[in-house]
Amino acid sequence: MNENIEALLSLLPQLESSLGAENPELAEYLTSIGLLLYHESRFEEAEGFMKRALDIRNKALAVDHPEVGTAMNHLAMVYMAQHRLAEAEPLFRQALAIQEKSLGFEHPTLATAMNNLADLYRYLGSMDRAELLYKRACEIRQRFVGDDHLEVAEIQFNLALLYAEHGRSEEAEHVFRQVLHTQEGYYGREHPEVANTLLCMAELFTDDKDYNKAEPLLRRVLGIREKLLSPDHPKVAESLASLASLYHKHGTYVRAESLYLRAVEIFEEALGPEHQNVLSCLEQYADLLRKTDRDADAAAIRRRIDSILEEEESALD
Repeated sequence: MNENIEALLSLLPQLESSLGAENPELAEYLTSIGLLLYHESRFEEAEGFMKRALDIRNKALAVDHPEVGTAMNHLAMVYMAQHRLAEAEPLFRQALAIQEKSLGFEHPTLATAMNNLADLYRYLGSMDRAELLYKRACEIRQRFVGDDHLEVAEIQFNLALLYAEHGRSEEAEHVFRQVLHTQEGYYGREHPEVANTLLCMAELFTDDKDYNKAEPLLRRVLGIREKLLSPDHPKVAESLASLASLYHKHGTYVRAESLYLRAVEIFEEALGPEHQNVLSCLEQYADLLRKTDRDADAAAIRRRIDSILEEEESALD
């Protein structure tokens, strides 16, 4: 268990006793625990703390108090992380309505609520509603912190993903480049967040079969990860597999093969020979073998994959 969570939980009974079970200060404490659990992906546990915090604020504050909206937003985030979108949407909408009424339509807090609701609409495939909210959120943040700020780039990144998912490649590339400019200015050229944006851009170009644009980006991601992490880190293997897949699609099979083999070796060592990343990489490698007329080798890889899958099924029975 996360040490911070454990420490907060150990103090909770004492705080409940001294403050009372419905004190707004207790709601803040419960929210802190809930957020830590949320960031640890312990969503069911986080839900209980967020619900209790919201209940306390509903009882202690006016119905349109901004802290009630914030508590609703936190609970909706937990629901969305659990793919309970039908429960998350009304909470996000209500949270935004409360904050607009209590804080005004240009308050910086609104940008977070708009971004979260836009994320939900993006997952639901509602392009127009998501785009409108992302743009409004960007405008609010730009007004308060300027154009080249990480808080603006955070929303722009989500907007770029939306454009990419709906085939609006030119717009996606333009926004990704804005994000990259901001991140490089703040973090420098070699940072995990920079690598993540480069990877998304590379995926955009790969989907458009623009391999000449995608290749240098994937190579740069690989270089960043090799420098920041160890050469045998799973993230390095992911980059190797991505680059191999690009060469595979482009028909550059010799380059792809060596990268697949290196990625499989790292994945096996770091994650175990039965990990999904190993199987996925082996499946792509088997396809490459078939395309280069090595059917017997491809069949051997396929038997290895099937054997692992059968063992997993037997273990579940």
